[in-house]
Amino acid sequence: MELILISDSKLKIMLSQKDMTKYALKIEDIDYDNTETRRAFWNILDEAKHKTGFDAARERIFVQVFPSRCGGCEIFVTKLEKGVSADDLSVSVAKRRANTIYRFSDINNLLSVCSILYKRGYEGESAVYYDDKNYYLSITGEQLFIDEYADMRENIKYIYHILEHCEGICTRGAVETLAALR
Repeated sequence: MELILISDSKLKIMLSQKDMTKYALKIEDIDYDNTETRRAFWNILDEAKHKTGFDAARERIFVQVFPSRCGGCEIFVTKLEKGVSADDLSVSVAKRRANTIYRFSDINNLLSVCSILYKRGYEGESAVYYDDKNYYLSITGEQLFIDEYADMRENIKYIYHILEHCEGICTRGAVETLAALR
C-alpha cells in the first residue's frame, strides 16, 4: 500500500493486487454498505493514520475509488468541510473532468491566452495550477486557438496529476484575474 498525503484534508491510497487480496477487496464488489468492505476500508484508514497522521475517524468524508491497471485500485479520501456535502463534491469533480486542461511551459503564454479569452468574452469556469515546471489552465469547453500556446491534456489523467502535484494559483475566475496582469 502506498499513501500520499495530498493535503490536510485529502489522502491518496494506492492498493496493489496483493493489498486487495490482503483486505479481501475486489474492485467490482467495493460497496460501503457491505460490512466487509467497511471493515477493510477502516483498517486501511487506521494504517494510513499511523503512517501519515491523516485522521478521518471524526470527520465526514468523501471517497472515490478507481481501478488501476495492475489489478489494484486508487482511493481518494477527502475530509468534507462543514456545510459541504458529498453531492456537492461529486458535482465539483464532475465539472473538473468536463473541463479542458491546457499545459503551459511559459507564464507569458498563459497570460496571453487568458487575455485573449477575456477579450473574447469568455465567461465559463476557469482555474490555474502550477507544478514547479508547468502551468495548467482548466476551462469549460475547448478553445482551438490555445493549441498555438499550449498542449491540450487528457482531462481524466491530468485532473489527478493536478490534484496530487499542483498548487492552485487561481482556482476560480482565473481567466478574468490573470487577464488583468497582461
